[in-house]
Amino acid sequence: SALKDSRFPPMTRDELPRLFCSVSLLTNFEDVCDYMDWEVGVHGIRIEFINEKGSKRTATYLPEVAKEQG
Repeated sequence: SALKDSRFPPMTRDELPRLFCSVSLLTNFEDVCDYMDWEVGVHGIRIEFINEKGSKRTATYLPEVAKEQG
């Protein structure tokens, strides 16, 4: 995401001294029946769907990001 994720501008050389790295591991995904079957800040979530052109799309949201963003 630092260079190729269209949601974020590319990193600059000036930002390098202030960067840090972390790793989040999401495991044991479970299917749910209701979109409210998860707790913000506790669970990550992976969304999969087929768009109007028939292409499969996925998105993964980490628990700490959801909590930070409210």
